[in-house]
Amino acid sequence: MLHIIPGGPALTTEQAKILDNEFFQARPLAYFSARISALLRASSEQNEVTAGDAVGFLKALGDLELANILEHGDSDRDLQVALDSVSVRHHAAEALIRMRHAVVVARPRTGDAACTWATLTDGPIGLHEVTDELAAAMNSDVGAFAKAFLPPKSVQSAADIQAFGVAWAWVLRAAQLLTDNELTVNAAHNKLKHGLAIRTRDDVRLELMTGPGPGEDGEVPLSSFGPGKSIVIFDRPLVTYLARPYPPRKQGLEATSLRVDPPAVLAEAWMISWVYASVFHVAAARHGSTTDGLPAPYPAPQTGPTPAQLLENSGAAALGYRGSVTTATDSSLKPRPSGIFFPGFFQSMTIDFAGATAATVVDG
Repeated sequence: MLHIIPGGPALTTEQAKILDNEFFQARPLAYFSARISALLRASSEQNEVTAGDAVGFLKALGDLELANILEHGDSDRDLQVALDSVSVRHHAAEALIRMRHAVVVARPRTGDAACTWATLTDGPIGLHEVTDELAAAMNSDVGAFAKAFLPPKSVQSAADIQAFGVAWAWVLRAAQLLTDNELTVNAAHNKLKHGLAIRTRDDVRLELMTGPGPGEDGEVPLSSFGPGKSIVIFDRPLVTYLARPYPPRKQGLEATSLRVDPPAVLAEAWMISWVYASVFHVAAARHGSTTDGLPAPYPAPQTGPTPAQLLENSGAAALGYRGSVTTATDSSLKPRPSGIFFPGFFQSMTIDFAGATAATVVDG
């Protein structure tokens, strides 16, 4: 319970101190690490929860039989991990960008005392507005991120300087995840949290063959695939969703499929949450000592990987596919080209659905 009594419409200095004393005792890196750990463990754990694990859960439901209500298979668990990996990465990205906006851009409402927690709460709703305001502030003060990320001390070590560069790369990656209008990852997260308007599946593999297609017998030998013979596009779970381009949202619906490699996505989530926790600690240090405890310690500097290095290390084939579903009501607005997103470039591609054929891959 927070010992605060309302004294009017404006936030007082005493109230602001109480609020931030509480807020800055959070442990954001531990929170994200716990979520990431749970997802990493999920695929290796037993699929069934025992009645002993769920005593309180079953009691709340009226002592129902566990086997009758939580039935799911290995594939269901893997799809849940893939989807939740995207969610936790996006959560970390938004936490970082909004925290930076709060400490670099935002100002208290008229009459309010300065309070980081209240500033975060009252910040802009739209992510494009947040990132635009943040970019403008960073362009006007090149040292703003250094002041928000590095703890104040007289000399920075070589590792600190390298970590600063790595952190900046992850800030840009976080902003890209939230605002990219081409491979619209933010739309995927929105469709996930707003009603689960999303489809995940792990039974699709897309591979481009450079050699002959199926023979007259409708078979393709397994030897036709491999380095120099085929190009792997999708070989991991896919998250598919519908969205319209932003802005102005006047074009038709698009269907986008993201290739999700959970270990790599979770690694991205941890790197972004490390930057967030660093900014959080520096803001807590500036706030000063709290009455009840100490803020979470400053995370150890990370000298890598950068987003590009992590992508290279994970061996990503393709990032996703975008295709039009409907056209715009305004005929002057043409659909965006369909195609595949690879790291660093987009390859337009028209799929001949009418000419599709079925074939069987055989060992040979």
